[in-house]
Amino acid sequence: MTAFKVKVQLSWGPTKEYLIANDVEPGLQHRYETRKHWQNVMDNALINVPVAPYLPSNKHVPPIATGRVIKVTVASEEEMQLLRTRSQFIMADIWQKHDTAGNYNFLHHDYEKWTQRQIYADVDYWCTGAHHPIITWVTRQRIKYQWHLYNQETAR
Repeated sequence: MTAFKVKVQLSWGPTKEYLIANDVEPGLQHRYETRKHWQNVMDNALINVPVAPYLPSNKHVPPIATGRVIKVTVASEEEMQLLRTRSQFIMADIWQKHDTAGNYNFLHHDYEKWTQRQIYADVDYWCTGAHHPIITWVTRQRIKYQWHLYNQETAR
């Protein structure tokens, strides 16, 4: 099976690359094999992504954010170590027709409180252009903490 990579823009500026979630790959694989413009389904989609590494112990889930897909490609062998997106995504044709609340309702899943707040802030940014600096600041602190935990676990 082919692995797929997405380049994602985060609401607070940076871009990051991810492998597509395992359970999303078969559908994308089918499109890749049967359509000339197979990437269209993911172009400008909103997708949930981890913004810090998973811990080897899996004791603490990293912060999750909702980014906008800006590019979809086939992943190379060297890229197979990238973090994977989460399974929740909304195609551009869908999210652009709905408001923040409707899109958030689909993406927020059962994540912990601060991740849900970040997802809401992200969806609101993509739908209306609104910035949520306090939520982004909290998420950046959570990212630092997750990296701290990761470094502690991998130093052993």
